[in-house]
Amino acid sequence: MDLKLEGLSALVTGGGTGIGFAIAQVLAEEGVRVVLAGRRRAVLEAAAARLAGTGPDPLVIPADLAAPGAGRDLASAALAAAGRIDILVNNAGVSRPLGIGAAEADWAQAYALRVVAVRHLAEALLPAMRERGFGRIITVGGSWEVQPVINSASVMNAARTVYHKSLSHMVAAQGVTVNTIGPGVIESEQIARIFADPAEREREIAETIPAGRFGQPRELAVLAAFLASPLAGYITGETIAVDGGRHRFAF
Repeated sequence: MDLKLEGLSALVTGGGTGIGFAIAQVLAEEGVRVVLAGRRRAVLEAAAARLAGTGPDPLVIPADLAAPGAGRDLASAALAAAGRIDILVNNAGVSRPLGIGAAEADWAQAYALRVVAVRHLAEALLPAMRERGFGRIITVGGSWEVQPVINSASVMNAARTVYHKSLSHMVAAQGVTVNTIGPGVIESEQIARIFADPAEREREIAETIPAGRFGQPRELAVLAAFLASPLAGYITGETIAVDGGRHRFAF
């Protein structure tokens, strides 16, 4: 299927590894010029090298989105480098259990990364998207709102899921869609650390994942590419799970 993405540009945060890289790769295969953003320049440059020859030459912009003003700064840098951004993929983030009594600095960092930077990126890139009559905002994260322990990712995912739902109402008439993808357990650096014990990994699969396995990044990435395409113009304000049947949403 031709997704009609050729010639568009995308900014992918957390684009150096895992889900973010897989999304960047599928977009590049469809002819999208990809801007990879993340904290580690070496990781981004290695990812760009892996994408070489896949599609248009990728661009690399190191950025710590938890820093003050980082979202707006990244948007400006991406626009200057690529000329335009048609697709924003918010993938940066970490899963961090905080429980009760965690340091305020830890909560502030989680909020800055998963909510403030996401909002600033959207507000910086939306004017041009609305003027052109086309834009896509896709956020990865939203299926783990309720957990037995307070996790900063779950709390912030809930906040930005509601933010994106409201935002989708405000920009739909201008051709901009806003959607969230809720990943289950998708193979990544974080998942490898969390489930380093093979026995724990197998127990998690047996007890919680009807599909009987962890997901692969590309299995989520193909959905992101479809949502980014003109073919998905009537899908907006949604949270779509890619989790092997694991979770029920709180929203």
